[in-house]
Amino acid sequence: MDRRLEEMVRAHHGVYERQRHRGAVTAQELAAATGVSGWSVAKVVVIKERDGYAMAVLPASCVLDLDRLKGIIGHGDVRLATVEEIERVTGGVPAGALPPFGGLYRLRTFVDRALATQPEITMPAGDFASSLRMRSSEYLRLAQARLGDFGVPEATAAASAPRIRAQRDTRERPPARRRRARR
Repeated sequence: MDRRLEEMVRAHHGVYERQRHRGAVTAQELAAATGVSGWSVAKVVVIKERDGYAMAVLPASCVLDLDRLKGIIGHGDVRLATVEEIERVTGGVPAGALPPFGGLYRLRTFVDRALATQPEITMPAGDFASSLRMRSSEYLRLAQARLGDFGVPEATAAASAPRIRAQRDTRERPPARRRRARR
């Protein structure tokens, strides 16, 4: 468990359950490793916006809609932070292990409403083999986050992907030419 996270939770008298599990790099892997639904596992995404960096926290079962998040932030362009930027901003915490508390890194935190409505939230704890589980109300109290709707269920995003991929494939490749076999 990340030392800064442990100190912050203790200082604010946070109530949580610490979990050890086999390594999990992605939020969906964390859901599988802990045996909980992806809807109640926090996926942490660091974004770059006009005023610096911020943290978006959404269910593991969702993908981030940058346009929706941009509307919540209310100004400037928004893009995903690079791995190098994430490590620089967080002091070396790996992207897949990043706890969903932006305040630890002086980042504003935005939480998707779909995650906030879950009774409990499981989240990375600063390394790939441990996580925290706490009531969502406790998480929101500690995270001091702004709520919004910026997650799109993966199934919805995946349903539109084949159509987009098919359009891209027809634009990128010229029609195949038939070759005559030589005799």
